[in-house]
Amino acid sequence: MKAVLLDVDTLSMRFKTENGYLTAVNNISFQVKKGETVALVGESGCGKSVTSLSIMGLINKQVGKVEGTIRFKDKLLGSLSEKEMRALRGNEISMIFQEPMTSLNPVHTIGKQIGEVYRLHTNLSKAEREQKTVEMLRKVGIPRAEKIVREFPHQLSGGMKQRVMIAMAMACQPDLLIADEPTTALDVTIQAQILELMNELKQNYHTAILLITHDLGVVAEMADRVMVMYYGEIVEEADVESIFASPKHPYTIGLLNSVPSMDEERDRLDPIEGNVPVLGEVTSGCPFVSRCNHAEEKCLREKPPLINVAKQRVRCWLYANEGVAI
Repeated sequence: MKAVLLDVDTLSMRFKTENGYLTAVNNISFQVKKGETVALVGESGCGKSVTSLSIMGLINKQVGKVEGTIRFKDKLLGSLSEKEMRALRGNEISMIFQEPMTSLNPVHTIGKQIGEVYRLHTNLSKAEREQKTVEMLRKVGIPRAEKIVREFPHQLSGGMKQRVMIAMAMACQPDLLIADEPTTALDVTIQAQILELMNELKQNYHTAILLITHDLGVVAEMADRVMVMYYGEIVEEADVESIFASPKHPYTIGLLNSVPSMDEERDRLDPIEGNVPVLGEVTSGCPFVSRCNHAEEKCLREKPPLINVAKQRVRCWLYANEGVAI
């Protein structure tokens, strides 16, 4: 049985406003085991990226507050100083940010930006750092690595920049890689190459991956387990086979029905009507109630708990008589 690498327990993140705090992530708990890929899925605005930033300790205390516990290996991340967190980031935990175009510094060369990771977290000499940088660029499939290290981000394509971000994230062979929409805005050919690269790095270094995405095709390709997030809460969690073969929550079913299929029985897409509620809009009941075809009076009044149903966990009153509330 694989060891638990990341243990998130009752995590909440609240943004500070003039009228008090608005909850972006509400009381979520999950684990990521060593060498495992866990996908966090949902529409924009569901709280996926805020969850990742909370784990990385990148939420400015002037903007919001993080509650709950986040344990990585034997470290309680909330109790670490900023200096201790900086030593952890990029070394044991790395993150691929959503936009490589804005995540890379435009005034520094590619080589300097990757080399900075080695400078901060290793005792390598300057010559050794340069050699390692070239080697890492080659590992992520970048041609002419010796020349690319001297070039600037604006000289590279979107796919090349994303590979640079992966090279930077994997430079110190982290135990946990958080990938926030790693294939957004890339064409399908480059997407396939990036996913293959991430799988190779996982196999070679036994790295665990927390994959944040709204692309269910990427989930099917990459994930071992899936957590579906809506309005800051996990509404369904299961292994990837169960999610695709037998989705439980109406939101998960809606997500799958909105994906194009080669199935001849489906001649049209079935989108989910409406939008994710804005922060603070839902004060009682199930946040999905306004978009759900199965909603009843109880759904308006009471928020459902997570319920164990077979191998899945689902937050829906439809399964109150079938499973065990947790």
